[in-house]
Amino acid sequence: MNSTGVGLGVWAGLGLFFVGLRMLTAHLRQLGGGNLQTLLASWLGRPLAPQLVGLTFGALTQSTSAVTLMTSGLVLAGALVRERALPMLAWANVGTSALVRLTTINSQALVLGLLGATGLDFFLGFEQSEKYRHALMTLWGLGLLLFGLTLLKHSVAALGPEPWMRAFVEFSGAGVAIALLAGFVMAVAMQSSSIVTVLALPLVVERLLGLDQALLLIYGASVGSGCAVFLLASGMEGVSRQLSLCLAALRAITALALLGAFFFEKTTGVPLVLALREALSRAPATQCAMAYLLVQLLLVLTSQICAGWLLGYARRSAPPSALERLMKPHFIFDDAAADPPTALALVVLEQQRLVKLLPDFLEDLLPPDERSPTAIPIALRAAASIAIATEMDYFLRATLQQNPGLTDAEEFFVARAQLDTLRPLQSALQQFVAELLLVPSAERPVFTGHLVAGLHAILMVAADTAAGEPDAAQTLHLLTHERSALLERVRHDLLDNVTNVAGRESALSATLTFERISWLLRRLMPAASASAVP
Repeated sequence: MNSTGVGLGVWAGLGLFFVGLRMLTAHLRQLGGGNLQTLLASWLGRPLAPQLVGLTFGALTQSTSAVTLMTSGLVLAGALVRERALPMLAWANVGTSALVRLTTINSQALVLGLLGATGLDFFLGFEQSEKYRHALMTLWGLGLLLFGLTLLKHSVAALGPEPWMRAFVEFSGAGVAIALLAGFVMAVAMQSSSIVTVLALPLVVERLLGLDQALLLIYGASVGSGCAVFLLASGMEGVSRQLSLCLAALRAITALALLGAFFFEKTTGVPLVLALREALSRAPATQCAMAYLLVQLLLVLTSQICAGWLLGYARRSAPPSALERLMKPHFIFDDAAADPPTALALVVLEQQRLVKLLPDFLEDLLPPDERSPTAIPIALRAAASIAIATEMDYFLRATLQQNPGLTDAEEFFVARAQLDTLRPLQSALQQFVAELLLVPSAERPVFTGHLVAGLHAILMVAADTAAGEPDAAQTLHLLTHERSALLERVRHDLLDNVTNVAGRESALSATLTFERISWLLRRLMPAASASAVP
């Protein structure tokens, strides 16, 4: 095979590898189905659950950056605390070693059989079925990935006798800095140290890259992957930046420790990493895979030893964002779940606080001179309120789980029912505001201004009810009394007199949502009046 053919083989192998990797990770995520965050949040509090989740998603995504973003979302939603998020991130690194180990297996017959079987499934039309499509595409992606690696290995083997390749190998082995720098640059570009290691394996197998150089390449890639996460964190704030900084620091500390061990072993002859690598296997590719796994396991150990320092450093370097400060509950805390009476009292206080904040949802619709100077945009307010309500739900579930013999569990179910009313009420208010903001204020029917003012007054009374104001509950009952017939007549009269299409849609949506908000407030009202304390 001439140089052009070999080069095209390498190019095609890389292309198939990356296409297969993208298909594999994308469709594996889809196989989970449903609301993955809700599913994870329901059992992340169990022992070793964060470690198992991190290990699994590291293997599926082959990207610690993706796992970092997912973990940040779980922390923001209140499903995971930072102290348990760090082990999840550390074990995600171990999960990425699955791909490296898989590529060391000589499985050409398996790859060809897998591609043939999935091709036959496509011919039979199984990919048209929602039930089988993602599983089939996952297998197809795995087949393409492995076939790309097989093609890459064969093409690299053909490059061995080429003089320029020999010159390149001699150059790459001439110094430690070159191998470290190559791994660093490739990992920053690909945002994955596992992919860098996988691409280096064919060179190791064909003796075009020495085992020591491969080890240094892995160390450099580890630092580069951490740098990629750090660069990603530059545009973040709060918990996302904190976790990214922790991961970047972990990778740097681990790589520096291993690099020191490398030089110490080379200088003194004391058996350390190099000796362990040779003891585990005689096959060069397997030795590289074991070395990569060792890096990740040492990273896990480092995270356990330095957890307190890492989290403290991250908090100092990246203070909470404005959204995170808003999302933080004022009353409930995890330890209170062990004492049911205290837990219930704190939930009631938190619910009252959320009801008092309901008028703030309409700030963007009020006349400029009536808005609060410290008003928060609706998107931020809604996200914060919904996040707090979600954390309250987790807190109530945790209280019931920690106290299985609870005698007054009915009060907790009542609190859950109230929360199940408050959450759709928050969503309805967000929808009401969003629908009206879609239309410029000059194009809205005049009636919508009265509708906003009326709803704001009702929400203020609801806030007074939650604060325990005398007679507020009775006033709220009168204001939210069933008046569907009146609203229907208003809608007909309004739509007959409004010619602007956007205005008609705005008015119709506003009145429909207003009616739903009133109904939800009526459901919430007994809870507010019952919990009101003069």
